[in-house]
Amino acid sequence: MSMQMSANYRRKPEPIQFHLLYAICFSIFLVAALLGRLLPWTWFARQENATRQQSIFEKARNAAGICATYAFII
Repeated sequence: MSMQMSANYRRKPEPIQFHLLYAICFSIFLVAALLGRLLPWTWFARQENATRQQSIFEKARNAAGICATYAFII
């Protein structure tokens, strides 16, 4: 029984602040990625560049991960 308690004691709870900040950043960057995809001046740039584009969810996830992580470094 003492081993089980020590294992539970070592397990750190997930920081709720990081998840909250990540969710806020993700929603903001999702809207920004969606607007960036829908704006007409990006249509011409996309036609010239034939490389694979990230989806709007990938863009928002990457940007939110960078932003939320950087906020806790400062």
